[in-house]
Amino acid sequence: MAKSEFDREKYLQIATSQGISVALTQLQKDTIEWEYEAFEGEKGYQPEKWKDLLAVREFARELWELDLRSQSP
Repeated sequence: MAKSEFDREKYLQIATSQGISVALTQLQKDTIEWEYEAFEGEKGYQPEKWKDLLAVREFARELWELDLRSQSP
C-alpha cells in the first residue's frame, strides 16, 4: 500500500467517534491513493498490493453492513 498501510482499527475508531459515513469517506480517499500505488506508482503494477486492496474492499463492505444494520428498526 501507499505510505500508510491499511489499518482497520483506524477506520473503526473514526466510525465510533465520527460516524460510519466519515470512516467510509476516509477509507475511500485512502483507497484512491493505494490504488494508484498498486497500479501506477513508481514500481508500476504490484500484484501483492492488489491482494491488499481486495481486503480493503471487503472491509468497506463490512462498514456498509454496519451502517445498514444501525439504520434498521
